[in-house]
Amino acid sequence: MARQTKKIAATETAPKKRITKKNTVAAAATNVVAKRGRPNKAEKTPVQQKTSYLQITKSRLAALSPKKVKFDKKTLENVKRYRPSKVVYLGVLVIALALLISYEKSWFVAATVNGSPISNYSLLDRMNKQYRSQTLNQMINEKIIADAAQKQHISITPAEVDARITELEGNVGGPQMLDSLLSQQGQTREDLRSQLEILLMMEKMYANEASVSAAEVNQFITTNKDQLTATDSAGQIKEATNILKQQKLNQIYSQKFQELKQQSQVQIF
Repeated sequence: MARQTKKIAATETAPKKRITKKNTVAAAATNVVAKRGRPNKAEKTPVQQKTSYLQITKSRLAALSPKKVKFDKKTLENVKRYRPSKVVYLGVLVIALALLISYEKSWFVAATVNGSPISNYSLLDRMNKQYRSQTLNQMINEKIIADAAQKQHISITPAEVDARITELEGNVGGPQMLDSLLSQQGQTREDLRSQLEILLMMEKMYANEASVSAAEVNQFITTNKDQLTATDSAGQIKEATNILKQQKLNQIYSQKFQELKQQSQVQIF
């Protein structure tokens, strides 16, 4: 009883702590520090946050990417065995022709009259019937001469053709007059160049065989003096020589060409 009485007396006599505003603030700060010291399971560290962000990004990309479709063996075999039918090929051909006609109409239609077309096929067919034989024979003759010149290693340069055209322009009265004469004959300068190229080949092959004597020149001047354009003696001799030489060349060309044609193997279909 005495001991209990002493404890009670000591408790009553012990000084009590005063609760002030300063003590309350300090206690709150102590609690915050204590909480910060202990890691919270709900909170994540920066490394964990970065890892989580990458995982989310990968999952989103996977969702956006196309999914692989798996086919069974039977489906794959059917795909391999598939062959387009003739109807498919025909449809593709019709579409291609329609596109070609719409974009390259001039390939198929030569002209239209009151909306009615004249096809290139009908035009070429008529031209083939009317001019085929003449044009083909001319092309055959040119090919025979070109092959003979090639065997003799004879070639004609564009400069040689240009020089001969310039000579012709001087003889007829200028470039415009030459173009007018060509137009009247239904020819162009390209046609003229082709003909002159063949003519120059013949000249190089057989020019040495067309010799003209002085007696022949004098006789020609005496007979055809009024037809010569040159007025001086030297000019007349030169002009007469060229005319006589060209006449002989034409005779030689005709003879030599017939020989070349007989030696050539020509098949017309």
